[in-house]
This record gives sequence, structure tokens and C-alpha cells, in this order.
Amino acid sequence: MGELQLQRIRRIGLKATRRMPLLLWSLWIVLPVELLSRGRLSDTLSWSFHAWPELVLNSLIVLSMLLLLAGATGSVRWSFWLVASVCLLFALISGIKLDILGVPFLPWDLLLTSETKDMASYLRGLLNMTVVTCIITFIAVSLVLLYKLPRIDWRLNWKRRIVVVALSIGLFASVCSNEGLSLKRLAHVHNLAWDQTENIKTNGFLLSTLMNMEYLFQEEPEGYNADSIQAIVSSVPKAVPEPGQIKPNIIVILSESFWDATQIEGLKFSRDPLPFYHSLVSKYTSGELLSPQYGGGTANVEFEVLTGNSMRFLPQGSVPYNQHVSHPIDSLASILRREGYATTAINPFHSWFYNSKHVYRHFGFSKYISQEFMEPDYEGPYLADRLVAKYVIESTERTPGPDFIFANTMENHYHYYPGKFKENTIEVTGVTGESKGLFETYAQGLTGADEMLKQLVSHYERKGEPTIIVFFGDHMPSLGDNYKAYIDSGYLKENDPDFLEKMYRVPVLVWNNYLPEHKDELNMSPSFLGPYVLKLAQRQGSYYTDYLYQLAQKTPVIPPKNYYAEMGISEEALKVYEKLQYDIIFGKQYAYGDWKQTIRDEHFVLGLGKMVIEDVKLEAEGAERRLKVIGREFPHNSIVTINGNPVETVWNNTRELSCKIDPDSAQRTPWNIEVVVKDSKDFVVARTNEYSQTQFAVSAQSE
Repeated sequence: MGELQLQRIRRIGLKATRRMPLLLWSLWIVLPVELLSRGRLSDTLSWSFHAWPELVLNSLIVLSMLLLLAGATGSVRWSFWLVASVCLLFALISGIKLDILGVPFLPWDLLLTSETKDMASYLRGLLNMTVVTCIITFIAVSLVLLYKLPRIDWRLNWKRRIVVVALSIGLFASVCSNEGLSLKRLAHVHNLAWDQTENIKTNGFLLSTLMNMEYLFQEEPEGYNADSIQAIVSSVPKAVPEPGQIKPNIIVILSESFWDATQIEGLKFSRDPLPFYHSLVSKYTSGELLSPQYGGGTANVEFEVLTGNSMRFLPQGSVPYNQHVSHPIDSLASILRREGYATTAINPFHSWFYNSKHVYRHFGFSKYISQEFMEPDYEGPYLADRLVAKYVIESTERTPGPDFIFANTMENHYHYYPGKFKENTIEVTGVTGESKGLFETYAQGLTGADEMLKQLVSHYERKGEPTIIVFFGDHMPSLGDNYKAYIDSGYLKENDPDFLEKMYRVPVLVWNNYLPEHKDELNMSPSFLGPYVLKLAQRQGSYYTDYLYQLAQKTPVIPPKNYYAEMGISEEALKVYEKLQYDIIFGKQYAYGDWKQTIRDEHFVLGLGKMVIEDVKLEAEGAERRLKVIGREFPHNSIVTINGNPVETVWNNTRELSCKIDPDSAQRTPWNIEVVVKDSKDFVVARTNEYSQTQFAVSAQSE
């Protein structure tokens, strides 16, 4: 070999060696990412030493991103800072979410960006010493790596950029792929989709996030076609062969974070926070639901109860309201509307939250009363439970026939630190410090839920109109980071073998005022609650509720997949359920047939009802002029606009608004008058007809 060839080989080797720091940089980004997502240095170091194949794969993901950006920008340093910033930010978000809700950041969380503004106030204080130290250390070491050590000799012309981009894509594909040269397969890495917390602990944050991207698209079940679906539908016996003569009101209340904390043996409460609830469970049907959520994710429990679909067939962390409900989906609302019920959804929070103003329309509700249409009766930072009860009662009073109402509450929503309510009136002993404050605040919120239940039951007892009330919790409350209050009280043990049973069981109560005395002990998943209630009310449901009712007799509880063997559940026995659900959410809705066009109510209204201006009057108050707008269904937050300009509005009642008018402007007509309602983002969510007035006869206001 000639001297020139040896020199060339040495030059190539030297260039390759000088570029080796890219591998070191990639590894250096992965380590703080894992620390931020896990929250503990010991856990990060343990994983790094014991899971080196996963560590390498996470580093290769970062390397592929560095190469891609370096090829696109021509700057290795800029690529490093950009990749590091993005990865660290999402790792920090994941760590925060894991502490609060017990579930890490997932790709579909990007669809929930509109919710973060309202929850941001609860994230203060989570930049703890570990996080701050991690970020400072990362920046300091990175400055040394990038600016003090010898620079990477990498001058990228356009040809080299193309090569680098191609190399990054090939490397990325080898990590992502499940076929061919799959590095995941060579390393025996599996996506633990049924337990995303364990997934990140095992595979690392970046690799788990990458593998979860495939769940943004649902795989079609084997044998899915029109004939197979119709064969299933035709074989399902009716749960209610003949409908009953009585059409009761069916009122379903999802009580935010409702759970009976008095069952913790180590705690004592100065008074029972749930006296009325406890008096009912001893006489009426009650029991537990195995919720798919802990600490948050109310919409997913709603989804199960209203539609009968199960979160168990979707990746953990999915939010169907934001990901999948973009078309009509049959629900309790549409089923009962077809039977002549007035169907109303009530939620004391923003209409944009969890996309609810669109979801409830797709579910077949006729009306949705959200926070924008409610009076400002607060208990703590959220609208009071008693206010929700008021709107439930008023809704049934407005209609001559039976009502189906699905209502959420917010009063006892996270957080639970002392100071949330004006005063905590229940003392909790058996625990100290932060956990004591959390339990006392939570108990105070429970009293609001109990009073709401009493308010509803008392009203319908007096009214005598046949009524069923279903009252249940959506998930257990998040009481401190890493289940702190539960551990401090002795309720939850380290590596508790009963973790699922302890942390995902929520209470359910079914009260009625017209059926013979009977008490069932319920133990089911939320997706089976709707079919149970339809059967109790003797209302004919759909093929789907009939199927679910039959399935629940054999398999009433569907846990996460990794509990199937322990709980004696056959995955094969659930294939039909999964196929029917696929048909509804992702497929062609073969089972719906012709009536799928009737699921949505074409007269769907957001608000108390259709807002209408019927008349306007201009009255004199001395030298001042006051405009009265007369009509119907005006909510408390109504805004009168004149020629598109809002004027200060006073709400008198649902039929009358008034506003002070400048005397000079009162002479300038014509006026085009509207009443609008805006949400927290300043978008108009409802408006009346436009009422035109060319001249006014000014009348003196009567005393």
C-alpha cells in the first residue's frame, strides 16, 4: 500500500474520529431527558446501566435528529441546541404529567394544547431542585462540549447535506421499523402500550414516544367487513324485548373525582363528609366501577359511559374526544332521543374543553349547557355543584315529557391544597403535614357533592315524576405527587399488589323513586353502565347496548390487558367487542345501517335554548337612555351588540336584558341589535337573530 493511500486512510479516520463527539452529544441529551421524565437521578442511573440496548436506541433517535437538522441547516451547534431544547421540554412536561396524573406525556397530548392554559396555574412549584440542577448542569456541560473541546471539522456543502439527511432518515427508519433491519427487534424491545408508565420506565422516554406514534392510527381487526358485522348484529338478543309503559327521567351525574375517602382505615374525619350518600347506598343499588383513569381524563370515562365503547381497546393516554369523535357516534343521548326523550348535556366548564361542544352534537344531544351559559355561582375556583343541580332541575321542569340529562361537576376538581375553598370545615386525623391538608380540602369538596346529591334526590322525591338518578365518580383524586397522601395514610403500600383495585375503583349509586325496592351490588366497567341503566328503565337500546348487556353478564369488568390472566379474562372473548367498536369509531359503521344519519339532532343548541330577540324598547331615566332587549333564553353572560359593537349589558332574567345608551347615539339609527355569548377565548359561541330598529319611541321608565 502506497504512502498516499495510507495518508488518505489516516485523513478519513481522523475525520471520522473528529465526528465521534456526535455520538457523545446524543448520549448526553438522552441522560437529562430521562432524569426529567423519571424525576429521580437514582432511577435514571439504574436504567442507564441495566437497559443499555434501550439507552443506545434512545441515543440513536437523538443522533438521527441531529444529523437531519445538521443536514438541513449546515450547523451542528444549532442542531444540538434545537434538538436538546425540544427533547428536554417534552421530557419535563412528561415528568410533571406523570406526577399529577400517573400517566406520562403521549403523542396525542399535542391535541390537548387548548386545555393547558387553564391548568397552568397548578404547575407552579414543580420546577424542583432536581429539575433546576439538571437544566443548569446540562447547559454548563454542553457549553464545554460544544465550545471548549476541539470543534467538529464538518463543512457541509449541498452534496454532503444530502448524504447526511439520507443517513439520518435511514438511521431513524432502522429504529422505527418493525420489519427488515429493525434495531428494536434486534434489541428485543416491545412497546408496553397497555401501561405507558412502565413503557417509559423500561424503554426510555424518546423511544416510547416514537413507538407510540404508530397508535395514532388504529389497525383494522382481522375479518372486518360488512358481512361479519351484520352477522354479529343479527345474532344479538334484545336486552329489553318490549319497552316498559313508564318512561322515567334518566339523570346521569358524573361527580368530579368522587370517591369515598372515609374507607381509608387509618383516617378519622371530624364529621362524615358524605352522610346523605351513605344513607342511600345502604338501601339502593350501588357498587364500584373500574375506571380507566386516575387523577384526570374525565372525558374518557364520559366516553365509556355515554357510548359503551371501551378505552381498553385504545392506547393508554388516548383522548377519543379530541382524536376520534369527528363524526356521529350513537350514544345514550341519541338512543333515548329516538324514544322521545329531551336530551341535555350540562358541564360547568368551557365549551371548548375536550372539544365538548362538538362531541355532544356528534353524540346526539339536543342541547348543551356549558359554563358560558351559567350564573357565576362559585365554590372555590370552579362553579359549584349546587349550580349544576339547579340547571338539571330546571331542564326537566322545562319539558313536558321524559328527560335524559348527562351532567358533569367541577367543584371538587384538582387541586386540593389548603386555600382552595374559603374554609375547610372537616378535620382529618391519622395523617400529618401536606397530606393532612390535601385530605381536608378533598373532604370539603365531597360535602359539596353530597349536598348536590341530596338536592336532586329531594326534588324528585317531592316531584313524584318517575326518575332514575345515576351518580358516580370518574376517577380517584390526585392527592400529591407520586400518590403521596395515599402512601402517607397507609392506604397504598410501596409496590402494592392491589394497586389497580385501590387506585382505579370509583363508587356508583343508582337511585329511583318509582321501582319496587331492590338493591344490586354493581361491579363493572363504565362502558357497561349505560346498558345496565337502559335495562333498569325498560328502554330498548341498540344492537350495541344489547350486546354489551349480554357481555357484562359474563365479563363485567375489563381491566388493562396485563391483568387479563390474573382476572381470568379471555382476550379472545373480547374480539367481537373490539370489532364492533372499531366499526363505530374507525370503520364504515356497517352496523348502524340507515339510521346513522339520524344520530345527530339537526336542531342542536348550545345554551339554555335558542336565543331570540322579540322586541326592543328605549326608555328614559332622566337624561339617560336605557335599552331593553326582550326575548327568550338569554343566559347570564349575554352581551348586547349594536351594529356589531358590544355595549355594557345587565342581565335581568332569561327574558330581559338592559343596557345604558349614550343619549346622542340614541338618535343615530338604524340599529342592528344582536345578543351574543362569548367563551374564554373571546369567540362567539351563540347569537340571536339580528333585530333591526330604524327609530325609537322613547318612553319614561315606570316607577
